[in-house]
Amino acid sequence: MACFAMGVFLLSLLHTAGGVGATPLRFSVSGQSAGGSMAVNHLFAYSSHVDGATIAAGSPYGCGVQPDEEDRCYYGHVDIKASIAWVYWRHEQGLIDDPANLKNIPVLLFNGKWDECVYTRVMQDTYKQLRFFMNESMIFQRFSTHAAHVWSLDNGQCSCGTCSDFVGSLECCDVNNCNYDLSGDSLRAFYGEIKPRKVAHPTLVHVDQWKYLPPEATFNATIGELPRGGLWKFALVYVPESCKERVDSCRIHVNYHGCIKKRLDRRRLWATSINLNEYAEANDIIVVYPQAAGSHGEGIGCWNWGDEKADHYFDTRRAVQLRTIMNLLEDLPNAIQNAKNVEELGNVEEDSEDANVSVASLVV
Repeated sequence: MACFAMGVFLLSLLHTAGGVGATPLRFSVSGQSAGGSMAVNHLFAYSSHVDGATIAAGSPYGCGVQPDEEDRCYYGHVDIKASIAWVYWRHEQGLIDDPANLKNIPVLLFNGKWDECVYTRVMQDTYKQLRFFMNESMIFQRFSTHAAHVWSLDNGQCSCGTCSDFVGSLECCDVNNCNYDLSGDSLRAFYGEIKPRKVAHPTLVHVDQWKYLPPEATFNATIGELPRGGLWKFALVYVPESCKERVDSCRIHVNYHGCIKKRLDRRRLWATSINLNEYAEANDIIVVYPQAAGSHGEGIGCWNWGDEKADHYFDTRRAVQLRTIMNLLEDLPNAIQNAKNVEELGNVEEDSEDANVSVASLVV
């Protein structure tokens, strides 16, 4: 056990140093809601590795440390100058990659007009921050649909605006058919021309995330505890048929969910509803769906995207959650080889402590 912990620690140092002697890891990243803000953090912290990013109803980098962050990060009026200064401060500390890397990374920003949880003003603030660092032609704004707080599709029975008040079927509170293909538009922004989506096979594999935690991952926070870094035990991974025997030769995409109850059926519903797997099957892309456990302080099933009290380095290369995901991505061939099919697990019941969680904490 001690040898393994030292191995993971040394691997995390290689990440920070840029992976000396290794082929640089490349991936694209996306996320919605809390997952959108995590995708922002991943983009800034590891910009030297990112091929592209989609931020759906997320918030600017550093938003969570601003005064009145609950208002700013959900309804807008972010202090853009302060958020830019936060980027430079993190870089001066040696905690994130050089923001100059961002200049030519394609980033797609999505928010629906009927989103009553994260207002479009927040995504406009994200655009203003990114514009300072990026070539403006590489930022794609998609704010014209009437989507609620969901991921938009161009197919399906969930009409646009369904679940705007968080009432409706679970499926329709994940996705809406707003005649806009967010997944396909994202991948085209990252990689140019891509093949039309194909039928995805039903198998997801689960990968032990805890295996990749840095040694200091269990820590106490002033607002409570985040055991094992606030991560659920496993991540879900979709591996296209064409990638099963050649994992190293396939592209990688990381998708961060929003705050979701700690139930396997709920997590699987997200991972199979947003059309990423269908595009992945057609275009040789492995999709990694990391899984958050959260806490009562962070929100059950939520990522720590903005709380430095829980993890002082939450948005940097030293962040427990981001480092764990990077460790997993670096070891992805082995992780997949040792994984199990989700179908073998049965359903994971809610923790009893989750019983009284409010609707708002599940979707933000």
